[in-house]
Amino acid sequence: KNPSWQKTVLRMLKVVATLECVRVDMMQNENKSDHHCHLYEGKNNILIVRRAQEFQMTLQFNQPVNPSDNFQIEFYIGIDDNVLNGTKIIISFDGSQTGNWTGRMIQQQGDACVVGITPSADAIIGKYYTSVAVIGSNGISRTQKDSGTDFYLLFNAWASNDEVYMPNEEERQEYVMNENGFIYEEESGDGRQWFYGQFVEGILDACFQILDDSHMPLVNRGDAVKVCRIGSAMMNSQDDRGVLVGNWSDDYSLGTAPTFWLGSDQILLQYVNKGPVSFAQCWVYAGTFNTFLRCLGIPARVITNFNSAHDNTGNIVTDLVFNSVGNQLELNERLTRDSIWNYHCWNEAYLSRLDLPADQNFGGWQVVDSTPQETSDGYYRCGPCSVKAIKEGMLGYQFDAPFVFAEVNSDVYKYKLNSQTGKTELLSVDTTYVGMKILTKSIGETNEPMDITETYKYPEGMNAERTYKTHLQYDDEQGVAMTLEIPQERVKIGQNFQMAVVFRNLSEDTRTIHGFLVGSTIYYTNIQRAQFKQLTFDIVVNGPSLFEQMSGPAKVNQEIFVKVEFTNPFPFSLHDVRMAIQGPNFISYREKLYSEISTGASITWIESCVPTRSGNTMIYAVLDCSVLGNVQGNWAVSVQA
Repeated sequence: KNPSWQKTVLRMLKVVATLECVRVDMMQNENKSDHHCHLYEGKNNILIVRRAQEFQMTLQFNQPVNPSDNFQIEFYIGIDDNVLNGTKIIISFDGSQTGNWTGRMIQQQGDACVVGITPSADAIIGKYYTSVAVIGSNGISRTQKDSGTDFYLLFNAWASNDEVYMPNEEERQEYVMNENGFIYEEESGDGRQWFYGQFVEGILDACFQILDDSHMPLVNRGDAVKVCRIGSAMMNSQDDRGVLVGNWSDDYSLGTAPTFWLGSDQILLQYVNKGPVSFAQCWVYAGTFNTFLRCLGIPARVITNFNSAHDNTGNIVTDLVFNSVGNQLELNERLTRDSIWNYHCWNEAYLSRLDLPADQNFGGWQVVDSTPQETSDGYYRCGPCSVKAIKEGMLGYQFDAPFVFAEVNSDVYKYKLNSQTGKTELLSVDTTYVGMKILTKSIGETNEPMDITETYKYPEGMNAERTYKTHLQYDDEQGVAMTLEIPQERVKIGQNFQMAVVFRNLSEDTRTIHGFLVGSTIYYTNIQRAQFKQLTFDIVVNGPSLFEQMSGPAKVNQEIFVKVEFTNPFPFSLHDVRMAIQGPNFISYREKLYSEISTGASITWIESCVPTRSGNTMIYAVLDCSVLGNVQGNWAVSVQA
């Protein structure tokens, strides 16, 4: 019972005790901020960092670490981890090093060590788990698997040796960090707000689930080109049960109309829970794909190409065949395989393209398109394809360059079919119609468009304009639907009758319609007999809109009420009207159904919300029904701390 003897024994036991790691602190708050990952939302506070940049960890041991002690940190991704293929990483601190990841001892104080870990610039992106191994005379002892030490690793646009490196900070803030976007549907710059929501809770997990659902090998997930290509295929459900189901009809009764979506987050979360989401058109595919890319750390933006050609025949020319019907030309849909869309949306991703010859300098913006148009290597996908290669007409480099070139720069050959001989006569060649303007959102808190046409093509008339080398003039007022209401009774020769041309303005802006109406009698064979009416007219159609009002100034963690109002301006009732509202860090996604809104009637929707973050944000609202779509309201809000 000699106290001094007990102290001596305890000191001896402590000396011979085996070193053991008892706690690992992933230093989430410090690392997330340093790695520009502080905006990712999540309840479990898991660490999110970017590759090719050091992050720090604190290791707590059961006793001070001596120079003779040998321990290492091991990181694993996937099930069948292996050092040789990069799915198992070993970081030692005894001077030896295996693999491209590096580690260093930053600080040692008492029983704790602060270490720095730098993942390689080509490391696999995904979710890793961590183990600390102590190597002693009796073997190796490892810490147990703990979800608190898991972390996500992403691409890094801030690291000069990462293939997604973007040198300009202002551009990185726009193309990686900005959650709010604008997608253009008219050359004038009109279009729709889109909430990307790449930092919303659950979206990062959804993006990695998409890669898992694609069965993409883990060893390929460090290659941004391959991730973009897989993502392009997985955004559509055409052949792999991907995220979105396309629908270009007028019947959306089995899902959600493409015009009703406010952003990507609801789509991706629904995909995780229920599988493919109905329905999408090109801007929905592009907006959702943009979220996927930005969430994983790849700089990305949405592009709109006006008068976008779809070359089905692969000859880099848009061929349109017309029938002659009196003084008019009608498109022969049976003989015409190519088409021209008023506009088409795709994405650009910023990549260095290490897979292409370095001397060609094809890095930078790359076209990636997830709208299912044509197959590429067996799947409905497109790209990545260098924008520079398109401009220079160098179409032999992967991926899908001829198709993209035709979308923006093909000539339009317009033919007339001779109904007697079955032969076609070339009427005209238009070299300027396709790719008339290409727009993307400008950098910063603005919806102003940036014209990037000359990044895809030289100005018309320059000798360098095209290496390879339609006119369908379809003047459609965007957002306006037209129907003809004709009498049901039979009309006799020589008898007058009345008909109505009904225009419905589906946008919130006033539209001016320049109309040209022709009436003809035709035989049952579709051959015109005589023209009996020709009329030109101009009309102005007002548009419906949503109005928003807040109960007062917005402050963090204080309740506020948001009011949205709509008045039916049409001479008919609206039925089964869906409305939705959402604001990042302001109001969660909410939806409401009105069975009927009568002519001239107004509805008012009031919701309570509590802002969670100071600064500028957006509130998005949308209204949709069977006869009316694309009614939007978007408001900028400043939240005080």
